[in-house]
Amino acid sequence: MLSTTPRLLARLSRKMTPALLTETYDFVPIEKRDHGMVMDTTRKGFYAVDPHCRALGITAQNGGEFMDWLVSKALKYNYSYRVMHKETGKMIGVRLISEWKKSDKEMWNDFDFSKLDESTMMFANILGNLKKQIWTLRPEAEKVLRREITYVDYAHQRRGIAQHLLHLNMDFDKLTLSGIDGIMSESTSYANQMLLATNGYKKLATSKPKELIRASGQRVVLPDETQAAKLLYLNLKS
Repeated sequence: MLSTTPRLLARLSRKMTPALLTETYDFVPIEKRDHGMVMDTTRKGFYAVDPHCRALGITAQNGGEFMDWLVSKALKYNYSYRVMHKETGKMIGVRLISEWKKSDKEMWNDFDFSKLDESTMMFANILGNLKKQIWTLRPEAEKVLRREITYVDYAHQRRGIAQHLLHLNMDFDKLTLSGIDGIMSESTSYANQMLLATNGYKKLATSKPKELIRASGQRVVLPDETQAAKLLYLNLKS
């Protein structure tokens, strides 16, 4: 019987990309010099499609600094990709991934969250509260990859781009040899949660309803079938 372990499911996912996809799009490793283009695309595009950001009213204006910090953090490593539409030459998608070691200091200590507005702070808290649970819920892990952002422009969704980006150029054997125990994601959309679950990621934790209540008592209502943010994890050593 064919094994369906999370790692095997993830391996199989990399073999299901239609040839047409790479005829239409270029999947290009992101370099530090691409920071401005990536920053501009993600802060305008991601905030416009992510359910939590839409519900909270986060835009390029009030969430720009937070996005700049996320992009800068990911570009310290060599796992990130941008998706270029060949016909128009426009960047229509991105995958941002960073590394995190258990032995490192708190990952978010290098950003001044006090300057964020309420909406962006609520979003950051949701991500942070999930993120900090990883070492408790997976105590055997010492170093993980962290999926910071996966974004595909709305007009180019449902074409297999997110699936292709999921583990693009990730050699799991090399990753484990380099000390990577798994891949974590604080997923804030139902579509992304389903994509990750289908590809072997397991849910570890879920955000709490109270995290979407403003200081005024107003409850923030998510705009689609997304019910909460989730911490998902792919164990590379199983």
